[in-house]
Amino acid sequence: MDSRPAPHVRCLHCRHFRNDPDFLEAQFRGLNCLSSGRASVRKDDGLCLHNDIYLGADDWCEDFTAIAS
Repeated sequence: MDSRPAPHVRCLHCRHFRNDPDFLEAQFRGLNCLSSGRASVRKDDGLCLHNDIYLGADDWCEDFTAIAS
């Protein structure tokens, strides 16, 4: 049995997850001197405000809360 959550239950769709480039550059001062929050290697990675960690958009956890529409 597959224990992964449904595709919509991913960090990318969680209200705790922030991955917009301007936000990331503000949180990680100096990031833009190395590259940019818009770098292609970042893909959709971002910051989980609930768990205070940087992770991939395809990750997930038990604290998932859907973004209100």
